Amino acid sequence: MASLNLQRNSEVFFSTVDILNGAAITDLRPTNTWKLEVLAGFAVTSSSATQDITSLESGTDPDRSQQRFNTAINPVDWNFQTYLRPTGAETGAAANTTTAATNQTGNVKPVADWFMWQSMVSNTKVTGGSDGTADERSVWATGGKLQTTNVAAATGSHSTRSNFSTAVENHLYFKLDNVIYQVSNATVNQATVDAGIEEIATTTWAGFGTTLKEVTGSARDVAVSVFGGVLNSGSSVTANSNFQTMSHTATVLAAYHPYNQMNVAGASGTNSFIKNRLSTIEFHHKASAGASDEKFTFPVTALSFDYNNNITYLTPEELSSLNEPIGQFTGTRAITGSATMYLRTGDLESAGFLRNISEDSRTSSAQTSNANLIIGGATAPYVAFQLDACQFEFPQLATEDVISMTVNFVGQETTANKGTGGEVTIFAKK
Repeated sequence: MASLNLQRNSEVFFSTVDILNGAAITDLRPTNTWKLEVLAGFAVTSSSATQDITSLESGTDPDRSQQRFNTAINPVDWNFQTYLRPTGAETGAAANTTTAATNQTGNVKPVADWFMWQSMVSNTKVTGGSDGTADERSVWATGGKLQTTNVAAATGSHSTRSNFSTAVENHLYFKLDNVIYQVSNATVNQATVDAGIEEIATTTWAGFGTTLKEVTGSARDVAVSVFGGVLNSGSSVTANSNFQTMSHTATVLAAYHPYNQMNVAGASGTNSFIKNRLSTIEFHHKASAGASDEKFTFPVTALSFDYNNNITYLTPEELSSLNEPIGQFTGTRAITGSATMYLRTGDLESAGFLRNISEDSRTSSAQTSNANLIIGGATAPYVAFQLDACQFEFPQLATEDVISMTVNFVGQETTANKGTGGEVTIFAKK
């Protein structure tokens, strides 16, 4: 009797290596494969575009038939949720040539899913290759900092820019208990950070891929040998995640990064959860161009941040063909968010902020306004999103038992960074 595959036993992996196109087991290494600790409710779907041809004639015996055709394969949709967890790996470390190729100068990895953020924000791939000697390439900077402005290569850091026309492509592996699927050429389109007051901080990731295929045969044995599970023969193997003791040799064993460990300069650390109840926001806004800057600091009841690349795919429309996507392009980079707080009386409280915004007659005040969203509060662990130019919408009041208000905002480029990104800078601290 066939066994059921349970969501509880599912795992998700991110890699630069394409097993379905002949990659060997030794190609999967700590330099190019990472495990994501996902929450329940993840999804990966593949669909087709269709066309219905119908006939409808008059008369007592009309042709009332319908024919359906598949016209194109749509890009694969995937999404999953992870906890936003700082690691403490905030300082660049020198390359370590005696252990696995997991660190190099400037290789800061301050959050567990740092590679997802980089794949979304930067044009720099997270690894230099799969030959076992190429080190990871992190564009996070010392201090747990990731910025969207263009950064040139320097000692201890990699070049990066956020104004790219096509997103970097990697591969996602969904191990659904005993069945493994590969999303080829996966792009990270969107990240939504949620900081509900009664919850643990999470990031919802969403993106696309070109194909969704089951990994079978010898390729499946390769994947299972890396991820762990039941081989085609029926025997079980344990995932090899002991990445700290591997050498740069041809006999190096396959491995991946466990979600709860980071290896920077030979040191491993457990990631920290972020308690949303401690989250705060700091808004700066001038009521007029000539007015003095006013700072408003609030505790929040809800806080969210969203980064969206607005990726679209091009698909031909040839007749008599099942068309497939031929490429992807990024759209407008959209950085948005919202904050909800109680309405408190006072010039520098939420009531004062509401009055300040409502009395502003300018069409745009982004260049004289900024926001700092501190997920987790001023004391570590936290992840902060700094928006140096921020356009606030008029806050909306909610007349409940305790009056509250919600303000939506959009991060923009500063005048100094116009055309080079710079809408947001992310800081992670354990």
